[in-house]
Amino acid sequence: MVQHTSSNCECESLRSQLAAAEQRGHELSQKCQQLEIQIFEALSSAQAATNTPNPENCSVAPTITGTVSQHDQLNSNPDNRFTSRILGPTFSLKGNTRKSNSSALSSAWELWGDDTTVEVPEASGLGLDHDTYVNLVNAFFDRRWPYLPVLHRGSFFQQHLTPFLTNSDMRPLSNFLVNIVCAIASAERSSQQACDKTRKVFFREAVKDLHLVMSSDNFECIQCLLLLCMYGHNEPQSVNMWYTTGLALNLAIGIDLHRKESLSSQGMMDGEMCKRVFWCAYVMSCSMAINMGRPLGIRESDISMPLPLQLTDTQLDESVRSPYVEETLIPNVADTSTFIHIIKLRQINAGVYTTFHSIGSTLADTTEIDTLRRGYFMELNQWLITAPRYMQTLSTFQSTEWFQIAFHHAVLSLYRPSRAVPMPSPDDLRVCTESSIGLISSYSALYARNRIKYTFVAIHSLFMAAVTMLYSLRAFAPLRRELAKPVIKTNISTFLTLFRGICDGRLVGEKCCGIVERLGDSILSLFENEDQADSNIDTEFQTWFGLQTHTFNPCANGIEDPENYLHGSLSHFPDVQGDLPWADLFTEGIDMGTADVWSVLFENLHDKSCPPPVNDLSQLPL
Repeated sequence: MVQHTSSNCECESLRSQLAAAEQRGHELSQKCQQLEIQIFEALSSAQAATNTPNPENCSVAPTITGTVSQHDQLNSNPDNRFTSRILGPTFSLKGNTRKSNSSALSSAWELWGDDTTVEVPEASGLGLDHDTYVNLVNAFFDRRWPYLPVLHRGSFFQQHLTPFLTNSDMRPLSNFLVNIVCAIASAERSSQQACDKTRKVFFREAVKDLHLVMSSDNFECIQCLLLLCMYGHNEPQSVNMWYTTGLALNLAIGIDLHRKESLSSQGMMDGEMCKRVFWCAYVMSCSMAINMGRPLGIRESDISMPLPLQLTDTQLDESVRSPYVEETLIPNVADTSTFIHIIKLRQINAGVYTTFHSIGSTLADTTEIDTLRRGYFMELNQWLITAPRYMQTLSTFQSTEWFQIAFHHAVLSLYRPSRAVPMPSPDDLRVCTESSIGLISSYSALYARNRIKYTFVAIHSLFMAAVTMLYSLRAFAPLRRELAKPVIKTNISTFLTLFRGICDGRLVGEKCCGIVERLGDSILSLFENEDQADSNIDTEFQTWFGLQTHTFNPCANGIEDPENYLHGSLSHFPDVQGDLPWADLFTEGIDMGTADVWSVLFENLHDKSCPPPVNDLSQLPL
């Protein structure tokens, strides 16, 4: 075929114009990068000038003063463009989240989604003296460090706190580290509005140096991000916990902290800190994934990093002078025995979550379910039996009650309704009730001694325990008769007292109380009339368990009559409405005008690999 040349062809002209445009775009991009570097260098010089010690004021303890706002700082420094995500809310129902399927969100969004962080006004200076800073830092290491030993005590005092207090020879991250540690420690004080304001002012002062954190060495950056997450436990709407924990874990994986090979050619001090920091990132990421109903950050099979040795920071200091440091056998409040035990618990939690609660969990064989549960339950009992005991401790995480709370919370996750087992058996419901009451008792004991402080994880675990207990009472009538109405009333009242006491006036506390009261009144009404059960309550229970749009196969779980099963005719199951496949699509709405449905159907009809049609709707894929 011979193609005649057209005199009207403009291909060559268009190609030359495109090449010129690409060259111009490349030049503009280079110029933009040069301008950004110049701006960053100018800001760094200004920051260095600000941090230069003044000889006339070296004897004066630093005070917290107001500077530029967080919004202005993020806009002025090109290195800070992505830090706004770190300082965003963990749970948000704004923007694109409302457009998504709300049933995909865990119950935590319903509790905290509309909670906004109260802005703290600029302070002219708190006038804190030397002793106040030292006391706050000591409180951090005594009370919060055993749970997540992110920092080394001696190194922190020597490299950051002392230079900060003397205002001399400060490292770039000293201001951030001291302020964020004090912010975390302030949460351990008695619940007062003044302390709450102090904590937020410390936090605001710390995040002014967030751009230095993000431009620092990876290892130090991971430590700082984990400290932000520790603060976020108390203020989940001030730090985006999901984004920040994921960033910390991915940075750790990026420098191979998940592999034991990264310990080669390192001394005892550096090697142990690598272990601690990686496992801190693992613990935090695992906790957030489970509480938010999202995938785990790393699989157990991908980790070869050994657990930290049971050593104190003082022993690590001695390892610098003497390489022969023996691991202690008797747990000490200042060593890593608590942290090691928490890591083991999170590993069990991860296994339970992956097996029963992840989006693809399907266990059709009842025997397989029972075998897995017995195995996990034995591991949890062994974990509780071997929990370290301490004579005297200031940390809640080292108390006997906290280990019992962690145990009961794990048992509830194992036996409550899940994607693998949407309808627990009567025996499962009895276990759930016992663990719920055990968790209440342990929280009550800590609250009576003023040893429990507000964290969103504590409130969420307490709330899920209350919902699970009420669900068990609703689903299993003999259990209601065993406990009796006055006992159930007392348990509900205890829940409400704990919510209001721990939350100390926060909106989420009243929200939890309102939900538990409403569900509790519905359960108590069954004592007067079994036939007047509110069907909406049954649907709500499934929503709190994340099963609103979950589809399962009743026949696979040994149910002989699926039709009666879905309509709640069995006396020991609640009246749960059937959730057929695709129902969530019509509930959320689908724009049929923009969907080429017929082409998809005809394509499937002509596709030989397409599976044959099924008559049982329960066999349709999720």
